[in-house]
Amino acid sequence: MTFDQLLFDSRGTINRKQFWIAHLLLFPLEIGAAFLFRVHENYLCSMDPFTTLGQAYYGALGVMALTFFFMWYCVVIKRLRASGRGHLSFFAYAIPILVTLTALAPHFPLSCSVGIGERAIYLLAILPFWLVYFIDLGVRKGKGERNPNTLAPSPDQN
Repeated sequence: MTFDQLLFDSRGTINRKQFWIAHLLLFPLEIGAAFLFRVHENYLCSMDPFTTLGQAYYGALGVMALTFFFMWYCVVIKRLRASGRGHLSFFAYAIPILVTLTALAPHFPLSCSVGIGERAIYLLAILPFWLVYFIDLGVRKGKGERNPNTLAPSPDQN
């Protein structure tokens, strides 16, 4: 599976290894984007949203957030399908993800000067969700995954 199929295509399923690879690709991208857009006391953070530069900043921030949410959606929905679940199960993960994005955004709680310590309080509250998320989708086997230690009969032996 290619990079674009993994992160930008919501069709099909993925196994646990592909799930972890996708997150290993997403985390550095998110950290880089956070550095560009969410730096503590960033000059652009205090930009007036009614100026041209402010609109460009907030527009780019919105496009970035939507892009990361879509990539995350593609990974999660494929993993949910592999475990025999579908789109309704996605919403159980989407709400905490949106809360996390909000906590990391530069304007939560509507101040550019909120430091990482204050943001950590918000993030600690949803830490149990992330543990459940990674155990459920990254550790537990999907419905169609088999144990690699067991020998399955080859198709031509039937």
